[in-house]
Amino acid sequence: MRASLRFAGVVLVSVLAAAVASASEPSLEVLLDPRVFGVEDAARLVVRILEPAGTPVVSLGELNNLEVVSGPSTSSEFSWVNGAATRAVSFTYILRGVEVGAASVGPVRVKIGDTELLAEAMSAEVVPGSVVPKRAGRRRSVFSLDPFEDILGRRQPARSARVGLRQQVSARQVVLGQPVVATIVLDTTAGGVDGFEWVTAPSYPGWWAQRVEPPERIAGEVVEVDGVRYNRFTVAQHVLVPLKAGRLALPVVAARIGFRASSIFAPQQVVERGTQEIVIDVGPRPQAPGGFSGAVGNLRYSVKIEPATIDFGESAVLSIELRGNGNLPLVEAPALWPSCPGCDSYPPEEDSAVIVDDSGIHGTRTWRTTLVPREWGEIELEPVTLAVYDPPAGRFRQQTVGPLQLVVNPPPPTPAPSPADELVSEAGSPVEEGTSPLPVAGGTSVPWPWILGALGLGLLVGGVAPMIAARRRKTALPARRTGESPAERARELQVALERWWLDARMRSKGKALEEEMQQVRRDLEEVRFAPSRADHTETVVDLEERLRGLMRRA
Repeated sequence: MRASLRFAGVVLVSVLAAAVASASEPSLEVLLDPRVFGVEDAARLVVRILEPAGTPVVSLGELNNLEVVSGPSTSSEFSWVNGAATRAVSFTYILRGVEVGAASVGPVRVKIGDTELLAEAMSAEVVPGSVVPKRAGRRRSVFSLDPFEDILGRRQPARSARVGLRQQVSARQVVLGQPVVATIVLDTTAGGVDGFEWVTAPSYPGWWAQRVEPPERIAGEVVEVDGVRYNRFTVAQHVLVPLKAGRLALPVVAARIGFRASSIFAPQQVVERGTQEIVIDVGPRPQAPGGFSGAVGNLRYSVKIEPATIDFGESAVLSIELRGNGNLPLVEAPALWPSCPGCDSYPPEEDSAVIVDDSGIHGTRTWRTTLVPREWGEIELEPVTLAVYDPPAGRFRQQTVGPLQLVVNPPPPTPAPSPADELVSEAGSPVEEGTSPLPVAGGTSVPWPWILGALGLGLLVGGVAPMIAARRRKTALPARRTGESPAERARELQVALERWWLDARMRSKGKALEEEMQQVRRDLEEVRFAPSRADHTETVVDLEERLRGLMRRA
């Protein structure tokens, strides 16, 4: 049995040494401890994945003369070895022998996305009774085996280590709405940290909180605190925005930490550490001016209209963008917009590109509304003044956006009279008194009643046919273009809708269809201004059929 333990220690040394050498790539360790145990005992199987680049899925393979009693229990760990930080995830199973005799487990497979890790099958021996010695005190972790104890017949002396958990903030005094970065760090002088578990997880009542995603590789740094050099790891980070003024606390957090005082081969120690409560003074803002929508920070508004020139019946998009560093997620839609008295408008839609990282909150928020002018010519959208609170200056910074110019081209002119119309006008003029119809050859008078009747019929047909053709043109939809995107097609359909509605709203049938027309218009707007969220190809086809049916019914 002692020879078996020595063999296990040698195997463990080689496995761990290989893991340290290749920590940059995902690797797999499997340990069964002990390899010889009684039928009344239990063994521990640990599957440990170093540098996982995703969520591991573990398959133990075939269990021969073994059964799983409990598990898996999972734990995450990171270590600082020779100046390099490594991460690992462990899955622990408790196994029991079914009967006396040979046993085995595996091969063990671990899938991480498209990557598969494989460990060879491990053999064990189940003997009668119980062979595990009972020891006083706390049970050692499976990874706390010291191979030097079995190989050299002695235990290496343990060294003490300092471990601390601290909470840091970017500012202790802020104003209402000003973001704060809260960071929880682990400081240790230990040779390796291989276990971390929250006892009291971070929580921030009274704050808007957003967790900062950690990097793929945890990198530590060397710091000095009270004359002692520590390896510092960031274990949690949040960006906080106060939701009320006054004294707001960042509550105590606590964690259970497993570490090795000197090296990865030293016995594992487990301690609990907690942070101190931090109180932040949140001052109120002064009375806000008009145009303030809650923006606090180094932020700036801009405004534009696209396109700046349209044909009568088309629409333009008015956009207001807020860009910079500050409390972007909590800002409401602009309180004031450049006004267009002669336009129909729609409720604004929003588009956000906000990033939350260790520097705070930054990015853009954009609000858009659609304008449909009711008249042509040059339209001036009057300027408005918007406000942002600047914490370093302690005052509101006001900014005027606009004015904007929108040019609306007039509709095409009415066609000039045709030659046929002029001929009819001449033929229909009265005959002067004292004159008679012109004679024709042979002395027969011209049959003016027949000529006038034929011309009248021609006028009637010629007048009705253009009216029917014109109405069909108004209700006709533009043909599809090759390579046209759903957003571009939606814009063409909306232009056709607006032109048709200018005439249809004057008729009684058209008025009855106004609610349905408004719904089609809103659906087209949604496709136009959200083209990247989904594939709208089928949606545009459906909207085209709905619009065509709407025009026919009017």
